[in-house]
Amino acid sequence: MPLFIRIITTMKQMKLFLISILLMTCTMMQAQDRQFESCPLTVVNEGWKTKTIDNVINGSLGIMLERFDQTWPTWMVGEVRDAMEKGLSKVVLDEETDLTVTVDSKNGYVSVGDAGTDGEYMSACYWNRSNGHKLLAVLLGKPTDPCIEVLCTYDYDPAKKCLTPEPAILKGYRWGDKEESTQMFCRLPRVGKSVVVQEWGQGGPLQHTFTWDGMKPVLSKTEPYEYENGVGQ
Repeated sequence: MPLFIRIITTMKQMKLFLISILLMTCTMMQAQDRQFESCPLTVVNEGWKTKTIDNVINGSLGIMLERFDQTWPTWMVGEVRDAMEKGLSKVVLDEETDLTVTVDSKNGYVSVGDAGTDGEYMSACYWNRSNGHKLLAVLLGKPTDPCIEVLCTYDYDPAKKCLTPEPAILKGYRWGDKEESTQMFCRLPRVGKSVVVQEWGQGGPLQHTFTWDGMKPVLSKTEPYEYENGVGQ
């Protein structure tokens, strides 16, 4: 083979090699950027109540979560979005801890959770309101360092195409609404429309059930909570 042909061939191989390295680097940088940009739950908790999310082109769960994640990015919602974009209903992220992404498109519900370790968890769902709007709920939690649970609730207006915070939803029964010695854990519905809040305080564990009235969940009953049913996601 003539020398100049060998040189050209080598240059093409080097070019392909460099392109491959560049693509790998870009992929790694994107993953690192997402991790770097991920908001601590304490930051989400402090800021979500006063920030309206605009440019929400429709009220599908996927689009609403996309705009939420672009505003308050977390690895959990990112994993849910990835599964939804791939059309997957279940993704096991860690077999040892059973960390799993669940996408229930039929019921408008998604979640990320494990078998009960100290890992972060999330869930999200929405309700159709009687005024033609939607109520979106995104729950983000972390059981340690620090233990925190953030419930972000928004009204979706199809005319304005925006998500407006509604922090008054479940007011008095959110994390931090009562004395420091009391912990409140919310459970969003995968099936049905009722929300359950478990309260752990000095008076013993209680379970509060909120039923849907067409616009929001309203308290319908409070009863003792059975400890053996567990707590957390």
